[in-house]
Amino acid sequence: MKKETRTKLLGGLGLLVGALVLSGCTANFCSEEDKANMAYPYEQGVTVYCDKADIPSAYAPFAEQVWSDNDTVYKYIPVNTSGYYAAKKANFLTNTIISSAITSNYLIPSQAYFAAFDQKLLDEVVTTAIANGYTFKKDASGNPVTLMNRSQLTAADINPFDSPDCVGNETNVKANSYSLLRNFGYLKFYDTVNKTMWGNWKNWNVAIAETLKDSSQCPNADFSTLYQTDVNNKISQIRTCIATSEGTYGHYGDSSNWEVKIGQTTWADAWHKGFLEGLIEYPVAWMVDVFARSFDKDLTGMGQIWAIVLVTLIVRVVVLALTFKSTMDQQKTQALQPQMAKLQAKYPNSNTNKAEAQRLSQEQMALYKRNKVNPLSVFLAMIVQFPVFIAVWGALQGSAVLSSGEVLNLRLSDTIQSVLMNVSGTWYQKHQVVGGQSFRFLLS
Repeated sequence: MKKETRTKLLGGLGLLVGALVLSGCTANFCSEEDKANMAYPYEQGVTVYCDKADIPSAYAPFAEQVWSDNDTVYKYIPVNTSGYYAAKKANFLTNTIISSAITSNYLIPSQAYFAAFDQKLLDEVVTTAIANGYTFKKDASGNPVTLMNRSQLTAADINPFDSPDCVGNETNVKANSYSLLRNFGYLKFYDTVNKTMWGNWKNWNVAIAETLKDSSQCPNADFSTLYQTDVNNKISQIRTCIATSEGTYGHYGDSSNWEVKIGQTTWADAWHKGFLEGLIEYPVAWMVDVFARSFDKDLTGMGQIWAIVLVTLIVRVVVLALTFKSTMDQQKTQALQPQMAKLQAKYPNSNTNKAEAQRLSQEQMALYKRNKVNPLSVFLAMIVQFPVFIAVWGALQGSAVLSSGEVLNLRLSDTIQSVLMNVSGTWYQKHQVVGGQSFRFLLS
């Protein structure tokens, strides 16, 4: 391999590595509330809610009425023969968090704790919905019905899907957009008073320990740290939170088909994040957002693809305009290479003779001057292009509209790694139940 070719190859690889490293330098626009909205579809607890008439016979002896003033909604906690929580909504809790805790020999909180936490969340959800005058369904005439008290509720008003225990990947199952848990489940992690992630979760753990009168049934320090780490890791790589308007976006949850609410991002927010975020990243994400909605208001996939193409062309034109002089100088420099070679041949000892090196440098600069070439302009082009590339990359990573929709059975939010590692024939990740181990629940 020629030295020049090898140098270009190494330079290209260095540029790629640098881009991958620096692409993480742009700010993550996801707010604490956004993160809580993303986290809940993965960790929905262990309790299944259904109407009294729909309780499975196997769980009928264990089912309980959720509220004393509502004789319709009941709850039960599925547990399989190995002692694992069997609810589909508990897949992440069982297969990731509890599995890791078992491996680390951490004490697992009791079933009574998980049941109490789910009840605490549901009570908070209903209270918040009532306080907000939430429209939780429509009547037979299509008129909105406002939630006034919990006696109005059925299990269908609570569950995120039209099935009591569902992660969204079952046949003929539909999302319930009015669901209380779908719209307010984020309160499990988000403290609306202090605007912080994990605020409610920590406060409720303290309250539940006092209610159970046995702190050993609740998460200890090791399990609490593991729980928060696993949930944070699940959502830490998600950056798709730049949205020009508040709405539901993305593919989240165990079946990766749960859209969550993402708050609006303003240009002022971007400037607070940083210089590149305000100058380049947000405007690019804004263009992607606007164009995608213009091409396809439902954001099914092709609109986003055309938006990416159009924005790429616009950015390319702008970069070419900014670096036009540098590009022309680079071409002139290449055209001068034969003359540069003659000068170097004229001073063969320039590498060791300082006098010759000085004369060579003077004649080279004179050559550049006669041809009106600035040798430093090549570096100027790189200085301009590199931060633009990083900011554009960050904008595409952060655009909320690009987390929705799919093309050729591939979600736009899929990473290259997830696509290459998916051997199931579909875009849904398959979860395997942990086997060969068991753990003991501390029952109340």
